[in-house]
Amino acid sequence: MISKKTLIVATSIAFLTAGAAFAAGGGKWSNHLKDADTNGDGQITQEELQNSQATHFSQADSNSDGQISLSEMEQAITKHIAERTKSQFEKMDTDNSGNLTAEEFNARMNKMMEHLDRNGDGIINADEIPKHGRG
Repeated sequence: MISKKTLIVATSIAFLTAGAAFAAGGGKWSNHLKDADTNGDGQITQEELQNSQATHFSQADSNSDGQISLSEMEQAITKHIAERTKSQFEKMDTDNSGNLTAEEFNARMNKMMEHLDRNGDGIINADEIPKHGRG
């Protein structure tokens, strides 16, 4: 059984790493939820959530002392951002050259502009920006 303190710390890590992913261009909760849904039924039980949190906690607790230091947290977030950055880079590198052309680099922003500019006027105004999460 996971203690309440461990559960709180693990949840904090999950939120911090999700925030770091968002800052690095991620923020897709569906990836985190998909990872927690170990039986693939599209639902997350309390047990699946606790198992996912315990896994994230143990991965961050690199010296296995049952606690996460600031240094360990920084390492976990740095690793997560590096993985997310690599994934995003690979998606953007459509010709698989290992480099991004200006066209590949700008394609993501152009796609975002198309997605957010709901009225098609070429301008993103405050009404078109999603209020919660990503559009």
